Amino acid sequence: MHRTSFKRGIRLLNGRKQVLLQDDIEASQPIMWRMHTNATVKVDTSGTSATLTIGSQTLTMTILNAPAGAQITTGDAVRFADDPPLPSDAVDSPTPGVTVVMIRLDAGPYSLQVLFNPQWPGMAASDFVT
Repeated sequence: MHRTSFKRGIRLLNGRKQVLLQDDIEASQPIMWRMHTNATVKVDTSGTSATLTIGSQTLTMTILNAPAGAQITTGDAVRFADDPPLPSDAVDSPTPGVTVVMIRLDAGPYSLQVLFNPQWPGMAASDFVT
């Protein structure tokens, strides 16, 4: 295990129109935060924000106060060599159309905050809070 402690908090903001996820992590080795989605994911050039799209619906996710070196990347939904093994009678099912959103962090203490902003009809960017 690559962490020594982990706590997660989730807060609904702005009349339940936004979600703030905060993971307080004490990592003894580099770690990777992962989220699976069926959305198409486009990471911005800074690497700290991404737009997720399904049909005509979009959501932006942003790392707030991004720790040094923290960047959003994407990959296929496949088991990594260092993931815990499956039970002996289990198999990995294919997951076509699933993208994994990842944030890699070096060893150390972090308060990783990821803000999710669904792009609600009639809301301007200035209507969101952080």
